[in-house]
Amino acid sequence: MKKKGLVKILLLYLLCAWITVAGCGISCYGSDCRAKFKRSEHLSAPIQTAETIAVKTDVGSITVNGSDVTVCDIIAKITAKAPTTEEAEQLAAETKIRVEPSGDTLNIKVDKPSVRNRSIIVDFEITAPRQINLHCETGVGDVKVSDISGRIKASAGVGSITCSQVMPQLKLEVGVGNIKAGCCDTVGVTCDADLKTDVGDIKFTCPSQLSAQVEASTDVGSLHTNVPITLTGKIGGWPVGKSLTGTIGTGTGRLHLKAGVGSIVIK
Repeated sequence: MKKKGLVKILLLYLLCAWITVAGCGISCYGSDCRAKFKRSEHLSAPIQTAETIAVKTDVGSITVNGSDVTVCDIIAKITAKAPTTEEAEQLAAETKIRVEPSGDTLNIKVDKPSVRNRSIIVDFEITAPRQINLHCETGVGDVKVSDISGRIKASAGVGSITCSQVMPQLKLEVGVGNIKAGCCDTVGVTCDADLKTDVGDIKFTCPSQLSAQVEASTDVGSLHTNVPITLTGKIGGWPVGKSLTGTIGTGTGRLHLKAGVGSIVIK
């Protein structure tokens, strides 16, 4: 029981730390930041030889939809908060979006002015070719991806990650927040999925022909599966946590699910 108590303390400490980070990213301190200014930037970049789109924002959401296109269409929604409307407008104007190719990667980045006790949020809405690989990163905010057939790597410090109609080739990681991944049915794609959240739930919807070695565990929470899994080890865990190892189908791929404080559902 000592080990269980230690894990709870560490995870609660982590939760408090992430909440503090979130507050630092989106709040104003020591001043009345009631004034708000919003503006949008619309950019378009040809994919050409790029195989991956990498997008990063410190505070803000990232939404990527796959489509039958050959260019990357980007809408950046910039919100600045400050004590006066004039200052908020200036902060929004000084926030710039950079789209830069580097090797086989198209990088989308945010340049923000260095300020204290002010808030600048940049949300991205992106339409990209379906076959592209993605690398999405936000400190505070949600990530949503749909209709992408390439590999997806995404992380959020505080926020949720939701993927729908994607291939089971995923690396998703969250500090505080839920992960939900729904895979489409495509024959011949080897599963290579790694989903991890420190505080939050995981829901993974398998493609109908999934074949994988499965490792799933939660330190504090429940574990449920609606998919037949052939166990290769014992179902373990404390009264508050669960773990299992096994195979789905012939076990040619890999599925790894890990929740610190939270539940896991495989369906």
